Amino acid sequence: MINRGNSARPPILAFAPHPWWNHWLSRQQLLSRLGERGWPIIYSFGPLNVWYRHTPQWQQSPWLGWLEERDHVKVDHPGRALPLWPKFPQWDQLVIRIHARRMLAGLNLSAHSPRPLALLFHPTFEPWLPWLHPSHVIYHVYDTYRMMETWTPEKGAMEERLIGRANLITTSSKGMAATLPFGGDQKAHVLNNGADSERFLVGAGSPCPDDLAAIPAPRIGYVGSINPKLDLEMVLTVSQRRPDWHWVFIGPVYMSGLTVRDEGARKQWELCLQRPNIHWLARKSLEEMPAYLNHLDVHAICYLIARDHQGLKEDWVVHGYPTKLHECLATGRPVVAGAQQVIVDDFSHVVTVASGPEEWEVAIGSALAGEGVGTVEQRRSVALANTWDARVDQLEGYLLDMIAQ
Repeated sequence: MINRGNSARPPILAFAPHPWWNHWLSRQQLLSRLGERGWPIIYSFGPLNVWYRHTPQWQQSPWLGWLEERDHVKVDHPGRALPLWPKFPQWDQLVIRIHARRMLAGLNLSAHSPRPLALLFHPTFEPWLPWLHPSHVIYHVYDTYRMMETWTPEKGAMEERLIGRANLITTSSKGMAATLPFGGDQKAHVLNNGADSERFLVGAGSPCPDDLAAIPAPRIGYVGSINPKLDLEMVLTVSQRRPDWHWVFIGPVYMSGLTVRDEGARKQWELCLQRPNIHWLARKSLEEMPAYLNHLDVHAICYLIARDHQGLKEDWVVHGYPTKLHECLATGRPVVAGAQQVIVDDFSHVVTVASGPEEWEVAIGSALAGEGVGTVEQRRSVALANTWDARVDQLEGYLLDMIAQ
């Protein structure tokens, strides 16, 4: 932990497009640790959206928003009374202004309190900045947003303003930093993802969970969000060629998008669930996860590195930094992954890189035969060098340097 004097840390208002209580990502990992170190933090995913009024999240929400203390952070539970309504821009401006005031009120600031920092994990929260009056603005990039199919010129304008305003920009990978527009690539600091590596080392002694034990070995496992990023066509092909291998998917399913890619992924996932050697165990808690990861024979970080319709460039997935990478390595089990740039550049000595069904089949076969890339000790050593605590040390250093300027 960094200690630069005894002065109080200024409060942080953090915004990201995911509820805190959903699948834990880099946002929760970083902010919960900053909160534990004494940084007052409020986390919000913004107001509810009237377009999603038929979802369980909307229907289970109260009329008025409230703040809950959890994981060393104040977490915003938005209410239904003042939702965003994109059809009416002036209404949205009013809703954003009221929501920003509610976040500021939640900090209980006095006349002598330092102004808050604004930490945005996505450019769509840039319209909040005029109403938050932050002393400093931090932009953390966890995906190459502008390369996604859902990107719009309006979002591009928000990002341009955010990059221009930001006092600090951090990115989850070098590729994300290099592709930032509007001079962001010159301002960015790389803040890679990490892991609770010790928990997964200790998990090696855990008994195999009953639902996983019921699946025959060898087990090839993917742990994380099940979404259109996955190379499900490859999984289907390899599962057909090797019916004696059992694929295990552990995590929540997000297949509700409206793009062509989303529709194709939904159909492929339905076909996966019909295969006798492909299994879905749904989401597990953070406490349960080490036991599951330690009883998989091969870890498959099976992201699809897609190309555009002319085959000229790779899409946004190539620049990602898998949040489960170091957890998988901490188990010591062999890891096979798609050709994301960070894997190729920095971890090919402990991770086998595969593209296409043929390479995946060979790589998994080699891993099962004990011929995978790296040794158990090498994989665990890499995981222990890439912990979330180390990442928060790095982020806290950036924040304190920024404040001191």
